[in-house]
Amino acid sequence: MAEKRRCHRAYIWELFFKRIAVIIVMAVTTCISVAGSMAGGEAAVRDMSRLPWGKMLLLSLAVLLVFGGVTLLYCAFQWRHTYISLHEDALDYETGYFLKKRVTIPFEQINTIDMGRNVLEKLAGTCRLKIDTGAYSNTQEKNQPEMNLVFDLKEAYNIRRYILSRSEQYSHRQPYDNSRAIGEPKWAIHAGIGDFILYGLTSSSVWKLIWLLAIGVCVAAEISAAFVGRAMQAALPFLRDLLEKVEQLGAWKALLSIAAGYLIASLASDIVTILWAAVRFFDFRVARQGRNILIRYGLFNEKNYTLQVRNIHAVIVRQNLFQQLVGRCSVEAVCMGLGDEQTETALLFPIIRKKELNANLRMVLPEYTTDMHTQERRSAGLLFHAVMPAMLCAAACAVVYRIGGHWIEHTLLLMLCCMIAVVLVLMGGVMSYFNTTLDWNQKIVSVQSGGFHKRLYRIRTDAVQEVQMKTDPVREMFGIVTYYVHYHGPRFNNTSVAGNISSAYFRELAEIVEN
Repeated sequence: MAEKRRCHRAYIWELFFKRIAVIIVMAVTTCISVAGSMAGGEAAVRDMSRLPWGKMLLLSLAVLLVFGGVTLLYCAFQWRHTYISLHEDALDYETGYFLKKRVTIPFEQINTIDMGRNVLEKLAGTCRLKIDTGAYSNTQEKNQPEMNLVFDLKEAYNIRRYILSRSEQYSHRQPYDNSRAIGEPKWAIHAGIGDFILYGLTSSSVWKLIWLLAIGVCVAAEISAAFVGRAMQAALPFLRDLLEKVEQLGAWKALLSIAAGYLIASLASDIVTILWAAVRFFDFRVARQGRNILIRYGLFNEKNYTLQVRNIHAVIVRQNLFQQLVGRCSVEAVCMGLGDEQTETALLFPIIRKKELNANLRMVLPEYTTDMHTQERRSAGLLFHAVMPAMLCAAACAVVYRIGGHWIEHTLLLMLCCMIAVVLVLMGGVMSYFNTTLDWNQKIVSVQSGGFHKRLYRIRTDAVQEVQMKTDPVREMFGIVTYYVHYHGPRFNNTSVAGNISSAYFRELAEIVEN
């Protein structure tokens, strides 16, 4: 397969629309500005009516057609001089004619193979093939794959099969089973509609809905300032009436009204998150095939990731408060080349039962299910996790109550808010104390931390780059330190933190990492 081959002709139109989109945006912006000027008054309308609109429109269309034709020819020329060639141990990616660029990607350095298909690519029978090594260079745009081209679906599968087979043979492991590369694998995890509902209920946030509304207002402001002005004029009387009703209700009834509004917003946010999860993670499946992990999901934008197990450096188990209450968690894979783009997700399991975590990992990643020995906690850690933060919060609330009591009529309501804040800080600190653990063995370093948002890092020992501990004079008196475990990952700062743990474990942990 060493001969040069071009990608699918659909790549021409992809390049064309990327370049012509800038011109279209400029044209639309100009039309909107003209429309806004015409709405400025009768004098402006009379001045605008004297312009030769017919000639201007024809001239604009002619310029756009000429520019579009030149751009299309350039994209076709660029496609004609874009090749790939597969050799025994590497892939060559060439592009350009006057300014040539050639990238050689060794098969053993490929971390992820992403086969993605959107709606248009499904209709055309094509597939986007991304190959990523997770490397950075001065000439490569940050967090971008080394190769990102469009191929015929069958050819994309053949390229992936060849890369995986040669990678297995080059690494002196058992030959890759080519007969299963295109066929349907044996899926270990298959998410259903119930998982999407739980995912939406436990991961949604009202703040997402608020941000969505804010973005919508900003977009509307960019499109038409007059539209926003009319909307504000219509909304101001409604807001004034709402404030008057709140004043008439009193403090407690107003608080209940705010709580009811929050619940309604939470319900709307849950519905949006459930629908988003059902579309984005539709038919989510995970399988182990030899030394590779296959992840497939998506309704309109289908994703098909192939991860090599040797390039997975850690797994991260996340639980927010709701997920802790219902015993669910989500699991991410830390792999070079996956999750370093804004449009990528590194999810290994969207949501599963926490008690079934090890059982699911044994089917997919048994390398991360080794036995651990949990280190004994020191009771002094509770002082720094919960007691001291709660005392500081109580002192701050006392100052707020002392100052605000002179201007606020309902001081009982202010006192209640301060008490709730102290209780929340205390609860979060206690949960953080019981959740924070540091475990290790010859293969895995496990770091767990967090209160309302709990995180468990299982890091491959040979992927740990550095172990640090930091403390202060007060903590040093109790033999308490904070551990920082830096590991190799797709981002510049990959660190797990375990706070307020005994300093006696540092030497043993450092020796395990060094060896």
